Amino acid sequence: MLSLKAGKIVVLGATCGFLAAAIQVSVLIGARQAELAPAARCDACLATSQVEIEFARLEQRIAAALVPGTAVGPADVRLRFDALATRAAALDLPAIRTVLDQDTAAAATRERLAGALRALGPDIARIDQPGIGEAALAALAPLDFDLSRLSAAADRAGLARAAAAEAELARLHRILTAVLACLFALGAVLLALLGWHNRQLGLARDGQQRSSEKLRAASARLAAATAEVSTVNAQLQARNAVLDRRDRELGLQNQRFDAALNNMAVALCMVDGNDRLVVYNRRFAELFGLALAPIPGLLFADLLGMATGPQLEQVHARQRALSAEAGDTNFIQEIAPPAAAPHEGGPRTVSVSHRPMRDGGWLATYEDVTERRQAESRIAFLARHDPLTGLCNRAFFAEQLDAVLAEARRRGTPLAVIALDVDGFKDVNEGHGPAAGDALLREVGRRIVRAAGDGVVARLGGDEFAVIAPGAAAPGALATRLAEAVGGPFAAGGAALAPTVSVGYASWPADASSAEALTRHAESALAAAKGAGGGAIRAFAPDRDAARRARRALEADLRQALANREFTLAFQPLVDTRRVAITGFEALLRWHHPGRGAVSPADFVPLAEEIGLIGEIGNWVLGEACAQAARWPGDFTVAVNLSPAQFGLMDVVSSADEALARSGLGAARLELEITETVLLDDGEHMLEILHALRARGIRIAMDDFGTGHSSLSYLRRFPFDKIKIDQSFVRDMATRPDCITIVRSMAALGASLGMTTTAEGVETPEQFAQLQAAGCDQAQGYLFGRPQPPAQMSFALGADWASRGVAAA
Repeated sequence: MLSLKAGKIVVLGATCGFLAAAIQVSVLIGARQAELAPAARCDACLATSQVEIEFARLEQRIAAALVPGTAVGPADVRLRFDALATRAAALDLPAIRTVLDQDTAAAATRERLAGALRALGPDIARIDQPGIGEAALAALAPLDFDLSRLSAAADRAGLARAAAAEAELARLHRILTAVLACLFALGAVLLALLGWHNRQLGLARDGQQRSSEKLRAASARLAAATAEVSTVNAQLQARNAVLDRRDRELGLQNQRFDAALNNMAVALCMVDGNDRLVVYNRRFAELFGLALAPIPGLLFADLLGMATGPQLEQVHARQRALSAEAGDTNFIQEIAPPAAAPHEGGPRTVSVSHRPMRDGGWLATYEDVTERRQAESRIAFLARHDPLTGLCNRAFFAEQLDAVLAEARRRGTPLAVIALDVDGFKDVNEGHGPAAGDALLREVGRRIVRAAGDGVVARLGGDEFAVIAPGAAAPGALATRLAEAVGGPFAAGGAALAPTVSVGYASWPADASSAEALTRHAESALAAAKGAGGGAIRAFAPDRDAARRARRALEADLRQALANREFTLAFQPLVDTRRVAITGFEALLRWHHPGRGAVSPADFVPLAEEIGLIGEIGNWVLGEACAQAARWPGDFTVAVNLSPAQFGLMDVVSSADEALARSGLGAARLELEITETVLLDDGEHMLEILHALRARGIRIAMDDFGTGHSSLSYLRRFPFDKIKIDQSFVRDMATRPDCITIVRSMAALGASLGMTTTAEGVETPEQFAQLQAAGCDQAQGYLFGRPQPPAQMSFALGADWASRGVAAA
């Protein structure tokens, strides 16, 4: 039997053995806890989750970089790419790789991700170029789902590893329990000796509890991390929804842009700084014969080769040449129709507007102005020529006479003006119809042209013609030759006619000293010839003393008229053609002489201009018209005529300011009417005056539009508010189709330029209806009322308008 000491030694040895076993188990528990800690932190799960998050952010940056106008650029995409590459590199760490390699699909996803990053790296710097960003998104899209599976696989592997560690820890706990049981058994024998061992076991138990608490804390942290990942995923989904919505909005905007672009009336083309096509519209393709849809990025030089003809290349060459000198460029180019569309007729006129852009590219618009230019040319021709015969009209005749007279004065050669009037024209017109009358006038015009030689032939109006005969030493013989040339049988509309003419003539320098006087004296001689009977020829025979006495008397009376308050104003209504309502009045000057009675403005206004009184009279008219208009009910406008002489004899701007200030009339209610002759002598100075008046809100109208030779050019130089169509066109609308065509062209021109059109001389409801159909804005004439003094003015049309056949448009 063993002694106590030996027993103690044995027990002590056994205790030491069990203690060693307990220590060994504690060490293994610590090792398992250390092994469990990384699994608890789930390094592989976190790493794959971060890779997935960074991958989503990279896709978001690439998508944002493709949206025009955003601040996201290649640098932002590079930052996200580098972050993803760093996170992806962590997947190759041994501890994480060991976990991922347990799943074949996860390992394959890691390799595909690495391959995708290597392929994408060189294109990051060019991600904003067309096609690169879309290709990158297409390459990354297949990895979206695989990365989600990779994260899930890492999560499962981490959980499996943690479960294995926990199972091993449970096994060690069982071993430890057995060791402790043995120790307790030995402790029952040697409790006193092993008391301190019990205390050690208690301490070990406390340590185990602390380890358990640490494990629970680690689990809580893992749960918090998982919740954070879920939050990030939710935010990512919300952002993806926003991006989807923006993509839809962008697509809708692009559709609207395409619709607007392809429905533009003008052709448009945009090229970037690399001379590559950005966009062009359908009208551009039609204009230059392009059969393909726009190809962004196509070299413009290649586009030139695709056009079915040289038109585009010619226009582009001129664009390039002009823009190199002046930058912004506007020019007119004539081109042939494209070979693909020969049915479009002859050459087309294109207005090109070229604008350079900041990136070195350019934007150009091309407008086909062929029809507009043809209409302008037609109007310009009709403004200077008689539309029936093609001869000069009265205004162009006066211009030609000024030029010929100046040349005659320089050379000292004689000059004659011969006026001719067709005898019995009214009987032909009424007896055989207007068509026969027009044919007669055309034939008479042709015969006069043939007989006049180098002379200038004009139709002054109605059945009156005139000839300028430079160098005519024997005007009587020329007049006889012209009369004989007109005579002779002529068939018109089935009727045999034998026209004759009455002829009157005057010569320079014998009969007149100016072009105006020469024309007037020739017409005076014509009147004498007509009074003598058909076919008569008369030379001018003035009673110079009687004419001078009458002129001096009229001049003396005119100088006293303003001081004696003999001038008054009459007002004629201006009617809106759409509403058939009065919108304003034109102020007309009247002279009531105590002895002569009513003196026609045609008699005293030219005299007032000649003797320099028109300035004072015009100043009075302007002040009186504004004062009267200020008393009217409502906002009716008042129009005042300004003669060319007034601009040289008075400060029109100051007079207008003073008249408005004294009367209190608003500037917008005052309208000043001028003729184009105002701009002939000193056009630039007159334009400055007109612009100063317009800046004050005063409206400017061009009177007698269509009778001068340069009306269109002045419409381009100054933006008139109104053009007034001369009554000569209105009067003949019922019998002359060309007159209504001219009126329509003038109304369309005014509408296109934003100007009001007013037709003068309206006397019948039929004329008014034609003007309404032609698109005229206003009408004026005896149909609506004769000029009335202020006391007898009516501000509304009478109640009989419906019965007179006049209706609102």
